[in-house]
Amino acid sequence: MSTSKLSAESQLIRVTEVARHLSLSRSKIYQMMDRGELPYVKIGKSRRVRWPDVERLVEANTISRS
Repeated sequence: MSTSKLSAESQLIRVTEVARHLSLSRSKIYQMMDRGELPYVKIGKSRRVRWPDVERLVEANTISRS
């Protein structure tokens, strides 16, 4: 199956892409992974993140002031 046929939700994204999307450093993303705040998949020495997990992280840290 080619990656173009995979849904965006099932694709694994790199730490650098997560950092860029959230405007955070790569080291901050690794810290969040190590603390269990951001789930990840480890393949060999590489870590990858599912897009829905990034969205959940954003939702969990959204502060709404009424």
